[in-house]
Amino acid sequence: MATEKAVVELTPEFAAKFSEVGEQLNSVRKDTLGAVEAIEGEIREDLKVQKDQIDKIEEKVNLISVQSKDSKKDDPKRGFKNHLDFFNAVIQAGMPGNDMRPDKMPENLRGLYNAVGSDEARQASNPDGGFLIPPAFLAGLLTTDPQALQVDTGALTRKVPMAADTVYVNARVDKDHSSSVSGGFRVYRREETGTVTASNATYEQIKLQANSLMGLSYATEEILSRSPISYAALIQAGFSDEKTSKLNYERIWGSGVGEFTGIMNSGALVTVAGESAQTADTINATNILKMRARAWRYGNCVWMTNHDCLIQLMQAYISLSTAGGQPIFMPGNGIDKPDTLLGRPVILDENMATLGDLGDIVLVNWNEYLEGMLGGVAFDESIHVRFVYNERAFRFVVYNDGQPWWRSALTPKKSTTTLSPFVTLAAR
Repeated sequence: MATEKAVVELTPEFAAKFSEVGEQLNSVRKDTLGAVEAIEGEIREDLKVQKDQIDKIEEKVNLISVQSKDSKKDDPKRGFKNHLDFFNAVIQAGMPGNDMRPDKMPENLRGLYNAVGSDEARQASNPDGGFLIPPAFLAGLLTTDPQALQVDTGALTRKVPMAADTVYVNARVDKDHSSSVSGGFRVYRREETGTVTASNATYEQIKLQANSLMGLSYATEEILSRSPISYAALIQAGFSDEKTSKLNYERIWGSGVGEFTGIMNSGALVTVAGESAQTADTINATNILKMRARAWRYGNCVWMTNHDCLIQLMQAYISLSTAGGQPIFMPGNGIDKPDTLLGRPVILDENMATLGDLGDIVLVNWNEYLEGMLGGVAFDESIHVRFVYNERAFRFVVYNDGQPWWRSALTPKKSTTTLSPFVTLAAR
């Protein structure tokens, strides 16, 4: 038998109350759903903003990643933290096992190194180039100034213009004053109706023959275009310094065969012997006084010596009958007042022989040294010589000659002790 459901009849008051509660529940449900939807909208908007920011960051990261290789080229530090970081990298590149091999170098250092296989680089030693310095660390290039080690003696010599590669300079043979100081001319006292013996002078010719002095260098176009300094100017300055040093050496030691004749190979050179009881490898005041006594026109002379001799010269003094002595060396200030020895300037030059050897000190009147130049100094460049290697050739050329014009020392009228513009001290 089927069960019948009970039917509950609501009173009008309860039905109204129930309806009111239902409407309130629907209102709460609607407000809740609206609030949830609003919160979800705000969350979605925040997520969108964050995603846009993330996308922009990723774009910047990708751009930096793409440009990372080229950025070091634009960086004035070339990717190094500081100059110590750069120099440490250079040192490490030369350590055993690395041996200056580009594949063993950091990428930013490799860009400053000359290309392997070019004439400016050798895989083992790279003697012709090395590393260029990043511009942030140094605008120019540090060098050892050759003028700090030697003075350009060419500024003191007598210049002879050369219109051809061979020039003859006439000179009077007047180095024996025992009978004539003019190379043979003589004058006499005479009586009113008397005559005198005719005389004439003897002459000789000094031959200057220009020889070429040349330097050659190659540089890759990459180095010339990427170097933070002017590489061409660096080459030109280097050749200029080398010319000065080469000619300074030849003016002192040159053989005269295809090069200058040096004062040490002059027929007029006077060599003063050391003292009999003199200690080896020393210079004393007596040596200096004897050299001074043999100098011709001492007022035009300069002393040239090796740095090794400086202490010996500074300690030299002339003994006096009273206590103490008279120093012969007067120190200068290193700026406008030179060191002097017996009143004449002292030039320290690395081309002079070391202490105790022949040529460690000389007394020179450079005005008696002739130096001729044919044309000027030529510094040329060409892209054609090594065009297929993408290298440029730089050539330095000068044509000149130089030599002492004295063939022998001068014999004074009343002495057999000769004088010369070129005086040196014998080995001790």
